[in-house]
Amino acid sequence: MIHYSCDRCRRLLDPEEDVRYTVKIEVQAAIEPLYPEESEDDRDHLLEMQEILERIEDDDDACLSDETFQRRNYDLCPECYRKFQQNPLGRDLKKQLGFSQN
Repeated sequence: MIHYSCDRCRRLLDPEEDVRYTVKIEVQAAIEPLYPEESEDDRDHLLEMQEILERIEDDDDACLSDETFQRRNYDLCPECYRKFQQNPLGRDLKKQLGFSQN
């Protein structure tokens, strides 16, 4: 039997009784064109892809792949999922003061 736990609060989740939410996050670098003055029609996309792949294959650039693309999966319990929905980026939310309508 597979055991699941919430990746945020570490609570054990029973797959037969608990609802489990899976959050998938992909992060990729936004790379601008090497030669912005070239029109989009003049670019050789296959050549650019080959150059990028060759750089990734080099041992010196092994960390390049982690810096350009990452995929992560997280399991969350219902409570942590609601908190994630309210603040997905984990920003410090300042308390807003409530004033009466005088």
